[in-house]
Amino acid sequence: MKKTVFVLLAALAAAPAAGQNIALGERAPEPKVQCWLDGRQPAEAPMTYVEFFHSASRNSLEAIRHLHRISEKMGDRLRIVVLVHEPEEKIAPLLTPYLSEHLGVGCDPNGKLFTAYDVRYVPFGVLLGPRHRALWMGNTLQLTPEIIEKSK
Repeated sequence: MKKTVFVLLAALAAAPAAGQNIALGERAPEPKVQCWLDGRQPAEAPMTYVEFFHSASRNSLEAIRHLHRISEKMGDRLRIVVLVHEPEEKIAPLLTPYLSEHLGVGCDPNGKLFTAYDVRYVPFGVLLGPRHRALWMGNTLQLTPEIIEKSK
């Protein structure tokens, strides 16, 4: 019994670390999308935060609210790209209120970017520098403006 519990705990502890396919300091896939919700692409900025969203996750919606507050503080220093692979008619009512000059929702209908980043849980995001190098990644609810500033 103890061995089974230990193996289960070890597997659970390793799962989040192995869940993503990005290494800090390395170049990450560019967040190119097929379309933008409401045709609103966020303005370019020195840093980009790529957020992966799924409507079934209550924490994903809370992460969007959190990012919206961060975008208000960071202004033109941060571009936020929220990636979704759900139908637009499903996510539009949830995400349209958060669209802004600095926060846009990109359509990834086939989940190619989710696959490229090997996303296995949400909320999850990656902070990218000017050359698409990963500066920070993790649960978006833990991201702060201070972390973003220190990551430059």
